[in-house]
Amino acid sequence: MNQGMLGKAVAVGIAAAVVLSLLFGLLTDAVTLLVCGTRPDAVNLFSGLWLAATGDPAAYTAPDGCGFQVTLIRVADLVALLLVAGAVVWVVVAVRRYRQSDRSFIADLRTRPGFAGVGEIREHLSGKAVLRRARQLRPDLTHPAPSDVGWRVGRSRGTDVYVSIEDSVALEGPPRSGKGYRVLISAIVDWSGPLITTSTTNDNLTATLRMRQRRGDVHVFDPQRLSGIRHPLRVNPITGCDDPLVAMQRGSAIITGTALGASTTNGEWAQASGVVLGRLLHAAAVGGMSIGEVYNWGTSPGQARDAVDILRGAGAPGWGDNLEAVLAGDDKLVSSIWFGVQGAVAPLAVPQIRDALLPGPGDLVFDPEEFLDAANTLYLIGSSSGAAAMGGWLSALLDDIVEVARTRALATPGSRLTHPLGLILDEIVNMFRWGNLPRIMADGGGRGICTFVVLQALSQAETAWSRAEADTIWAAATAKVLLGGASHVDHLRDIETLLGTRDTHRTQRSWSAHQAGHNTSEQHERRPLMSVDEIRRMPQDLGLLAYRNRRGVLLDLAGWDERADARHIATGKRATEAEQHTVFTDTLHPRTRTATRPDSVPGGEDG
Repeated sequence: MNQGMLGKAVAVGIAAAVVLSLLFGLLTDAVTLLVCGTRPDAVNLFSGLWLAATGDPAAYTAPDGCGFQVTLIRVADLVALLLVAGAVVWVVVAVRRYRQSDRSFIADLRTRPGFAGVGEIREHLSGKAVLRRARQLRPDLTHPAPSDVGWRVGRSRGTDVYVSIEDSVALEGPPRSGKGYRVLISAIVDWSGPLITTSTTNDNLTATLRMRQRRGDVHVFDPQRLSGIRHPLRVNPITGCDDPLVAMQRGSAIITGTALGASTTNGEWAQASGVVLGRLLHAAAVGGMSIGEVYNWGTSPGQARDAVDILRGAGAPGWGDNLEAVLAGDDKLVSSIWFGVQGAVAPLAVPQIRDALLPGPGDLVFDPEEFLDAANTLYLIGSSSGAAAMGGWLSALLDDIVEVARTRALATPGSRLTHPLGLILDEIVNMFRWGNLPRIMADGGGRGICTFVVLQALSQAETAWSRAEADTIWAAATAKVLLGGASHVDHLRDIETLLGTRDTHRTQRSWSAHQAGHNTSEQHERRPLMSVDEIRRMPQDLGLLAYRNRRGVLLDLAGWDERADARHIATGKRATEAEQHTVFTDTLHPRTRTATRPDSVPGGEDG
């Protein structure tokens, strides 16, 4: 052992001896005072330690007429020593646990220079900051609230953090990271204009449906009957297709939203299939046909010849001849084109899905123009897997509404919707490939079409769109919110670079075995503000916000049950869950269905 280490050991030993001597001396005085009524006189500072170690009372002068209680004093010393040792062990364990805990991790992050401070957050990301453009963004409101002109994404340094509705938001978090519980449910409840939200599950719908009914009409388009809502919306996809442009756009949107549209290797076939499907929809519209005829035409090129006759008689000029040319083409070519058409109409073979696309005479007709006039809500529920995949038809409905919104915005002073349209697209990648998403992310905010897209990982977007389109979506998101738990290392490195660096100072001490003393050196380093591992390790109640050209923001994320209106949300959630339970029970046990049971939640025709 070198001299430096020996000196430290001696110093620690002397300090421990002094502390124990004081402790044992106090115990000796206390026990003697209790038994004899007076204190003993200690010979020196270490008398208590000597008595505890040896049992020799010579280091004390006992009171007159009272025997010195050596055994009792040593027992008290032993108990005190055990208590002190236990306390030291507890403190050491507690400190180690704290240093490894989320609280210590978060506390360390908050002290790092490089994250946005209180002043920057209040200036650019607070409720007052987003209200500065309220007159331009919401001219219809006299006294707007921050939630009328901004998305609330969390809280930081004691201030609620908002990003403007002009900003496109991308929220990235792996499964079970609390996206809905901590962010999306609040975003759906707070949105004050017309809103379209997508999901493959019922969680967001169940928690928010009753609250959205307080704002306006609520529609649930759920052809696969996954939501448990008794009367979901029925939509006629043929409506409007008498206009050739609408028919072309809708046919393309349906194909793009299918698995064929998501495959980059089949892009040419997807485009050709979209053209054919557009002609079939146009033929059904001008011929007064239903979706059932579209299904029959789409399943077989032979049956589609009936559509040729309709198009030649009443369709757009040349469309009948064009479809005839496709049908008369090479068999392999026709087969490749019809592969996409057959895939798009395949869900229509399921009666319940076909029923969702066949509104009856008394059913409410969904009108996008009326929908955009108030704080109405449309839930799109569906799945992209299985024979009943409805991605294409869900995509077409979303595309129709957004196109109507874009047209209305262009006809409005300032080229902005009076009532901004909110798009909270949760699990959209698992539902369908919406071809217009990259464009809407890039320029929709300027038109009053406000997008909040939710991804489990950026690579998930690359699966649905191309790598270039996924990069466009990510780059167009002027507000990027990242939750912990991600594991795609390359993407996390990009986040690490995006957050920037910080200056650190490290002091090093070196001991010399040949010379007394030590050498001290100080090093200055530039390290990442957060490393890849630290970004991955973020707990569920912590998030990261990268906003425009501002510094990164650490977000405190609270669940919806901590909101001021949590009681109302919970009450509505219980009521919706009760209805869902009834609907699902009736579906499993149809014989027990009660004909007189009231229908409490409007979806489509009751909405």
